[in-house]
Amino acid sequence: MEVLVLIGILIAVVLVEIVYYRKHALDNLRLKVDFSKNVADCGEDIELIEVVENKKRLPLPFIILKFATPLELKFYDTLKTPTSDFTYREDMLTMKPFSKHTRRIKVKCSKRGYYVFPRVGITTSDMFLFERFTKDFDNAANLMVLPKVLKTSITEILMSVTLSELQCRRTLVTDPFSLAGIREYGPNDPMKSINWKASARVGELMVNQNASTCAQKVNIFVNLEAYNLKGSTQLLEPAISLAYTYLLELAKLNIPASLITNGRDILSDLPVVSESDPGSAAVTKRGIMLAGIDLRKHAVPFAGILEKYMSSTDQGDFILIISPQYSDGFRALLAELKTHRPSLLWIMPCYSTTPEIGLESSISDSYMRWEVSGSDQ
Repeated sequence: MEVLVLIGILIAVVLVEIVYYRKHALDNLRLKVDFSKNVADCGEDIELIEVVENKKRLPLPFIILKFATPLELKFYDTLKTPTSDFTYREDMLTMKPFSKHTRRIKVKCSKRGYYVFPRVGITTSDMFLFERFTKDFDNAANLMVLPKVLKTSITEILMSVTLSELQCRRTLVTDPFSLAGIREYGPNDPMKSINWKASARVGELMVNQNASTCAQKVNIFVNLEAYNLKGSTQLLEPAISLAYTYLLELAKLNIPASLITNGRDILSDLPVVSESDPGSAAVTKRGIMLAGIDLRKHAVPFAGILEKYMSSTDQGDFILIISPQYSDGFRALLAELKTHRPSLLWIMPCYSTTPEIGLESSISDSYMRWEVSGSDQ
């Protein structure tokens, strides 16, 4: 009889415990998953920070955190080979009454992009592990991974061409109302440029040197339209990386540059465009803009973008066009543009297996083939 009473008491205790946990196990729980920084360089190691608080007297025997992470974020403590576009994490811990748990997980940012953790799931149990309770929490974590900075010879070649073009354009057009200095007279200098006062002081002919009316300015156009019938995007990533690396190099020399792409922003769905603005702060801003380009969205037609923004450039500007696409229509567009904008260069990211293309004579001297590793297979 005593045994039956004891069993009855135990059953009653268990039932009361289950009912109580069912009502209050998930009360006063605080959960947040965030990153140690919101903007990271491609290839950089950062931390994913999990913070869980149990703000009640009720202990929780275990808590399992569940959330999906993109494959582009590589967790060093994950050995499983993912079978989808996400890695599904489950982290377990024990929570005492009025306790707080913080876990920092090292993660590598392996690819450009905008990443979010909008929801995190949590699972717990009663003390006897008879029943589980699950709840989803809204989460506001987000991360921008900047484009990869290239360490190849293409950057050095491009900067060499850029400086050569800018210097050439500066010597073509001068401003007669702006004086850059005084120098010795040369056989090709006109008599009207002689500075007679300076000549009298030094005892030889000196001439005024006029400043250039052409400011050192670069306009970067990035064409992210599909370059094959399959709609592959592999070559578009190097195009974005080259634009970002080029902007970094221009900023070191304080050369103003504008960035115009037909790629759509992942949040606004608008083309990513930034007017001319020198300096490191502007480069970081543009890097974030490039990071937010969603290649899953169809790009705006490049011809329309070119027509819209070319009118805002100056005649003496250097025009760089980065485009893996090389269709007949695209080449005809460049040929027409070259007739009135001679300071132009087209860089075409491609593979070593990409066949040589037949170029119109008008743009053959403004074309650079850039072979990258990989394939569209």
